[in-house]
Amino acid sequence: MLLRPLALALVVSAIPLSPVAAAKDKLAPRREVPAAVTAVTETEAGLDAQDEARKLAEAYLMAIAREGSEEPLESLLGGATLMAHIYTIENWKIVGREKSRQEKGRLESLHENVAAIDKAGRVALAAMVAGNREPDGMQPQELTASEAARLLEPIRDRARSFAQSHPVFAYLARVDRQVYWHPQNPFRPLLEKAGRRGSYLVELDLFWVETVEGAHEEKRPRKWPLRVVRFRTNELDTGLKILPASDWNAE
Repeated sequence: MLLRPLALALVVSAIPLSPVAAAKDKLAPRREVPAAVTAVTETEAGLDAQDEARKLAEAYLMAIAREGSEEPLESLLGGATLMAHIYTIENWKIVGREKSRQEKGRLESLHENVAAIDKAGRVALAAMVAGNREPDGMQPQELTASEAARLLEPIRDRARSFAQSHPVFAYLARVDRQVYWHPQNPFRPLLEKAGRRGSYLVELDLFWVETVEGAHEEKRPRKWPLRVVRFRTNELDTGLKILPASDWNAE
């Protein structure tokens, strides 16, 4: 299997890259991110419980089903998107709910982990651009699957470490998926507004929604996750928000 460098570049192209930064990243020794102390708690929430997270989930589903006001679309983390205004569903039903999860930790650790993943991405991109060209320097060569995996492995290592130490926030940031790098991923501006120091609390309620999709006799049910989140620090409180997904990745 052959992968063109462009395919790998798309994974990390959202990170600003300058020759100076890339050179520094390449020369700097790998620094281990200090072990973080986070506390994650889980609370059982009944499927029929009419708490604030459930009410927001239902209001958002009604909005995208065009069953009334579209105001709940503004509850999307990062603001309502174009896709939210044009996408529609029908015959929706909430059929499941995971345990509510809360994570308490330090902002310093979040920033350190994100910086480490981004640095690994810049190094991978710089290596790809510098080391995978034809002798004339003009046309990019193809990468084999093993070469691409080798370049991506440091990024995956950092992502796995982040997901283990900060499971709820890493899930919110989609750190284990390519959409982590998407320019519309709302976690980056969120983290910048949160400040650099102090404690944080992130809450996650995940609902399973079943909709019927397709045309006429081809209609079939599909089950998908709807995530309600809240992120709080000394400088920021998002309130309850819907974590957007459909614009870039259904899962």
